[in-house]
Amino acid sequence: MRVSGARLLIPVAVLLSLSVPGLSAAQAAVAPTPQRITGVVQTIIREHPQFRPDAGSADTGDHDSTNLADTTGAGTDGSGTGEPASPPVNDTSTALRVGNSLVPLTAGSLPGTRNGSTVSVTVVPGADGAKSVVSARTLAAPAVAAVPSVHHVYVALVVPAGVSADPSLTQASVRAMVGTVSAFWSSQTGNQVSFDTVRVLPAYRSAYGCGVSENQAEANTTKMWTEARAKMPEAAGTGRHLVLVAPASAYDHNCFYGLGTIGALSYNGNDVFVSGLTQSLLAHELGHNLGLYHSNGLRCAEAQDRPVVDLAFAGCEENEYDDLFDVMGYSGRYYGEGNLNAVHLDGMGLLPAAVRKIPAASGITTARIAPLSTSAAGRTLKITDSGGASYFVEYRTDSGRDRRAAFTYYKPAWGVRVLRDNPAAPPSAGSYELDTSPSGLDLDYNRALRVGDTFTAASRRVTIKVDRQDSSGATVTIADWATRIVPYTAALSVRGSAHVGSAIAAATRVTDRHGSAVAGWAVTLQKRQQGTSAWRAVRSLRTGTAGTASYRFANGVSGTYRWLTVAVSGAPVRTSPWVTVTSTAKIVERRPARSMARRTYLSVHGVISAVPSPVVHIQYRYGAGPWHTGPRASVSGTVVSGRIAINIRTTASTRLYVRSSTSYRGSVSGYYSTAVR
Repeated sequence: MRVSGARLLIPVAVLLSLSVPGLSAAQAAVAPTPQRITGVVQTIIREHPQFRPDAGSADTGDHDSTNLADTTGAGTDGSGTGEPASPPVNDTSTALRVGNSLVPLTAGSLPGTRNGSTVSVTVVPGADGAKSVVSARTLAAPAVAAVPSVHHVYVALVVPAGVSADPSLTQASVRAMVGTVSAFWSSQTGNQVSFDTVRVLPAYRSAYGCGVSENQAEANTTKMWTEARAKMPEAAGTGRHLVLVAPASAYDHNCFYGLGTIGALSYNGNDVFVSGLTQSLLAHELGHNLGLYHSNGLRCAEAQDRPVVDLAFAGCEENEYDDLFDVMGYSGRYYGEGNLNAVHLDGMGLLPAAVRKIPAASGITTARIAPLSTSAAGRTLKITDSGGASYFVEYRTDSGRDRRAAFTYYKPAWGVRVLRDNPAAPPSAGSYELDTSPSGLDLDYNRALRVGDTFTAASRRVTIKVDRQDSSGATVTIADWATRIVPYTAALSVRGSAHVGSAIAAATRVTDRHGSAVAGWAVTLQKRQQGTSAWRAVRSLRTGTAGTASYRFANGVSGTYRWLTVAVSGAPVRTSPWVTVTSTAKIVERRPARSMARRTYLSVHGVISAVPSPVVHIQYRYGAGPWHTGPRASVSGTVVSGRIAINIRTTASTRLYVRSSTSYRGSVSGYYSTAVR
């Protein structure tokens, strides 16, 4: 049976029990009994640590589930050197809020159902206390409520079973930290979101421990939330947040560093669990309560961007939390303390004037954006690609809150940054910082566009170029077309002559029909050797952010060079003008004897560049007279040697002369004078 508007999800085990003929009564008796429940859909995000302490060093405890530094106990200036652990994963799960309780659902439940939707589901028991969904029906869309300006925080100082209490976690320290976090969110929302502490439950021992697996830890944490709500039922309601603060050592007992629920500005039922009390950790988890997903990084080898396939970026490395500025990225001292990024500014919708929107297929737009640390209107850009993606531009400078990034271990680059939506999250709720200057190096945080650089979207319909930047702002030019940006012209720059064996560079700049740089395009340098008609490939590269590519190589025999753009669907090959490089044989004479007796031989030696079948002669002259070609010298590899008889008493000068061939041009060396007695 197909129910309109519903998604039918039946586990394999249930299908087997329903379809296998001859199922015995005993077997049927142990089959799980389906249960019908109605609740509100809620996403839970598990936080994971990115770095662990170096061997033999003590953990300071001043970090959260996404801490990147300060894990060595070396100090609080962010200079600790963490050793990478396994990459973090965006570990989300779905639960149903039924009254004041959360019912965990098994992985993959209710795909595509929005947070806040009211659903009726049929479930059976799953793993670790979670429920497995058999069928589901949406009853109501997320409720819309007035957005409160002051969010109320209800804190429970919980000590999970098996964990030692932390005397430093007090009602006073919690209230002070909430005040610090409130100041952060107030500064990022134009004073439209702040937090106050309504109540703090003194430390109490929970009936639940952390569990022996992540699923059990999540299930037990939801029970701790229910336990705390029973003590503080007033924590439920629009604009109210239940925050459980456990000792930092809880993580060592398999509790989460952080566990948060995805909510919204007007959501009813926001829960947080943290191990320890750190500003960026608490601000991060409350950011989830406000509807924000993680701020991630995207590295695509030699590409700036890639298409989205099945809600992921094909051929790219997606790094969770890897935006070192944003609060929804890494947490820890100085991490996540910068200004809210452009994607989240747009997603929260509280400061619409801060985001200038560039519509799809709008052609050429030049925009001036102020530093993100200011409150200027239009300080960020949202660019709509006609292919459907959204790109965001912001300008980070060494000012305001963004200055804190200078104290982090990895010191992300200031400058013009390009971000895009997380396709797996609601629009503008999660972000990816793009590496616009990909180096292929791990832990490369020099991702900003430099002046003159161009970013090209994966669809090749949008380019973003930085024209200039200073402390007051950056000027960028956006090209946004309905059709793909493809090569229209390709230039060639190379010297017209060079010695054989000397280093030369052949460069190209690829532009579209509007004169804008085409970045990330495959190009091939070709050569046609003199005396032949066939072109052969020398080197294949991709154009960089300025639309340029250059190949440096040792010059060979004379030939003609050109660059070709590689053809793809809808983009024919473009050929640059060609240039002939005339190769010259470099010859150097070593100084012969300064004087000699007449009617004897003068030995002449030298070196020659590696050219095919060289013919070298000794040339001579008397006084300032004309040059004459004398005997042929012998060549062994690159060594030249010979002799010439001088029969008159005078001043004789000698030099080496290379006869021209079809593959290179001859040349002469400098000369030396010898007195003949």
